Amino acid sequence: MSFFEELKRRNVFRVGIAYVLLGWALLQGADFILDLIGAPDWVIRTLAVVVAIGLPIALFFAWAFELTPEGIKRESEIDRSQSVTPQTGRKLDRAIIVFLVLVIAMLGLERFWPAKAPSDTGASAANVSAETSSLTDEMTPARSIAVLPFLNMSPDADNEYFSDGISEEILNVLADIEDLKVASRTSAFRYKGSDLALKTIAGELGVSHVLEGSVRKAGDQVRITAQLIQASDGFHLWSETYDRELDNIFAIQDEIAGNIAQVLQVELLGDRKPYTEASDLSPKNYEKFLKASFLMRQRNDDAMEQAVMLLEDVLSDVPDFPRGLAQLAEAQVQMDRFQNEQGMVAIEALTDRALALEPDLAAAHMIKGHLAMTTHQMHDAVRQLERAIELDPSEPRPYHWLGIALANSGFLEQSREALSTAVELEPDHANANGYLGLVHLLLGDYDTALRHFERQDQLGNDFGASRRIQVLALQGEIDEAGRLIDSLDGLGTLEAQRLQLFVAAARNPERIGAFLDFVDAHEVDRWHLVMELMILEQYERALAIEWGGYPRLSWADRWAEARGLPAFDALVANANLAEYWDAVGPPPACVQTPSGYDCANGETP
Repeated sequence: MSFFEELKRRNVFRVGIAYVLLGWALLQGADFILDLIGAPDWVIRTLAVVVAIGLPIALFFAWAFELTPEGIKRESEIDRSQSVTPQTGRKLDRAIIVFLVLVIAMLGLERFWPAKAPSDTGASAANVSAETSSLTDEMTPARSIAVLPFLNMSPDADNEYFSDGISEEILNVLADIEDLKVASRTSAFRYKGSDLALKTIAGELGVSHVLEGSVRKAGDQVRITAQLIQASDGFHLWSETYDRELDNIFAIQDEIAGNIAQVLQVELLGDRKPYTEASDLSPKNYEKFLKASFLMRQRNDDAMEQAVMLLEDVLSDVPDFPRGLAQLAEAQVQMDRFQNEQGMVAIEALTDRALALEPDLAAAHMIKGHLAMTTHQMHDAVRQLERAIELDPSEPRPYHWLGIALANSGFLEQSREALSTAVELEPDHANANGYLGLVHLLLGDYDTALRHFERQDQLGNDFGASRRIQVLALQGEIDEAGRLIDSLDGLGTLEAQRLQLFVAAARNPERIGAFLDFVDAHEVDRWHLVMELMILEQYERALAIEWGGYPRLSWADRWAEARGLPAFDALVANANLAEYWDAVGPPPACVQTPSGYDCANGETP
C-alpha cells in the first residue's frame, strides 16, 4: 500500500479537513465574542496561533493512534482486520459536512445580515468614530489648504533646495488669497518624506485640501507637476503638469495658485497681484534666492554665511527686491559678527528699505521688532511683531520673538500664549521649545517646563539638558539631577564640573562658595549661569549678568525678592520698560506709584 493510500486509510486527510473547518468556526465565534467584550487584538491573534500549532499535532495523532470501542490505542498495536477506521471515516465525513454547513452559514450571516442600528442610549465604537470624524470634517474650514514639500525629481539630488523653494513660493502666493487658510510652511514641511496618509496629514494640520507635486529641473528647463487633493476622500480636484523655461517659473507659480483659487472659489485681494517683485529676478538670481532660503533653514553659522553671500549677490543685481532685503536682514540678525552697533545699524537700514518698497512685508516688520527689542525699545518691538503676525499669522517666528519680548517685560501669561502658538506652528523649533519651557518655569509649572526642555534637548539644543538639571535642582530632586548629569553624553569637562558643583551647592548651601569660586576662575556661558545663580539665591550676581539687559528671571514669584534690589531697578531703567508700561499698563508683579513703578511690593503673578 502506498504512503498516500495509507494516509487515506488512517483518516489523516479527513482529520485535517475537519480540524481546519472546526478551527475556523471556533475563531470566528471567538472573534465575535472578544469584540463584544472589548478584548485586545492580541487575544484573537494568540488563539489563531494556538489553532495553527494544533493542526500538525492533530495530524500526528490521526496517523499514530486509532479510536477504538475500547478507547484510543496506538495504530501499531491494532490488528488491521479488527480496525474500525472505515466507521471512523464515515463519522468524520458527517462531521465535515456539519462543520462545512456551519462555515457556510457563518459566511452568509456575515455577508448578508444587516448591521445593528445604534440604540437610542448609545452608539457602537465604529459609529462614535464615524461621528467624531464627521464632526472634525465639519469643523475644518472648507477653504483651507496645506502645501506639502514638492518631490525633487531632478537628476541632481542637490537640487532639493529648488523643489523646496518652489513649494514655499507657491505657499506664499496662496497665503495672499483672502479667506483662504493656509497651513504654515514649518507645519507642512514636517511631513517631508512622511508615509502618512494625506487624510491623516490634513487632519493634523486642520485643512480640507492638500497640494502636492514634484519638480524636475535640468539646465534651464523645469517640469512642475501639481495636484490638488480633497483630503476627506482623496479625490483629485485638479492636476496639471508644466514644462517651461526657467524664466517662466513665476508665471507657473501664479498659474498654479490661480487654478487652486478658482477650484476653491475664492477671490484674490482686490487687484493686488500675488507674489510681488520676485518675477523681476533673472532665473539665475531666483535660484540664488531659493538656495539662500534653503540654507537659512539649516540654522548653522556656515550655512548662514553662504546665504548672506548669495543674497548680497542677488541684491547687487536687483537692489530694490524687498523680500531679498528682508531675508538678508534676517540672516544677519542671527550672526554673531553683526551683533554690534554697526551691524544693527546696517540691519535696520535693510529693513527700512524693504518696508519703503513694500510696507506690508511681514518679514521686515518681524526683523524691525527684533531690532527694537535688542535696543530696548519694547513698545515698538511689540507693535512691530504684532503687525508681522497680523500680516502673516501662519509664520511662527514673530510669535516666538513676541513671547520673548513679553517675558522680558513681565507679562508671563501673554508670553506663554505667544510661545505656545510658535511651538504649535513649528513643533520642532528647539529654541521656541526652550523659551516656552522657561516661561512655564517662571510661572511655577515645573512639570511642563521639564517636558519642553526635554524636547529642546531631543532637538539637539544642549541648553535643554542643562535646563532639565536646573529644574530638578529647583524642585529639590538633587539625586535625580546628579544621575542626569552622569547619564549625559557630550558634556564638556568644565560644563560637567560646573553642573556637579551647582547641584552640590543646591543640596548644601555651604557649598555655594565652591561653586562661585569655580565660575570666577573659568569662562562660563552666562545663559547657563544666570539661572543657576537665581536658584542659589545669588540675586545680585545674577542680575548683574542677566542676558539681554532685561530682568527676565526676576518675574518669577519664587524670586520676587530680587525685584527689591537696586540692580533690578537699574535693569528696568536701562531697558526703558517704564516707557512701555506707561503705554500699556504695568505687568502683574508691579504697581504704578506717583514716583514710578513698584515691583518689589506689587502683586505677584
